[in-house]
Amino acid sequence: MKNFFLTGDFENYANYTYPKIIEMMGGKSNMIKVTKQGMTKMKNNGFTFTDLNFKNPSEFLKKENELQCTLTQIIVMETPRGKIESEYTLIGISSDEGQNWTFIDTSGKDKETMLKHFPNLHNEIIIKPKKQKLIE
Repeated sequence: MKNFFLTGDFENYANYTYPKIIEMMGGKSNMIKVTKQGMTKMKNNGFTFTDLNFKNPSEFLKKENELQCTLTQIIVMETPRGKIESEYTLIGISSDEGQNWTFIDTSGKDKETMLKHFPNLHNEIIIKPKKQKLIE
């Protein structure tokens, strides 16, 4: 997933996106189109993703037919003001007992906001506040 995102292969990256997000964006092909347009606009404005990593996987939570967990996502981006590192929660969801996973990028949104959009999330899921700092 990381490599697909960083290399701009949004067709394969979409395979790791939680199905409800794809549905909310009008289907897979529209999601890919919107993502490509957004990335092009960001690049034209001087913003480029340079690295993406994950840490601190949570324990699995079970809700109905889903396993859910969270990871801390660390994104490094070149910006017109310098290099920025952001950390926020990525939610992993598996509906086949952990064989395959899709993900919801919280983009720094809080738990209350995420539960409004995704009421199927376990009520004990922990979504940490976004952290951002200028590096180098």
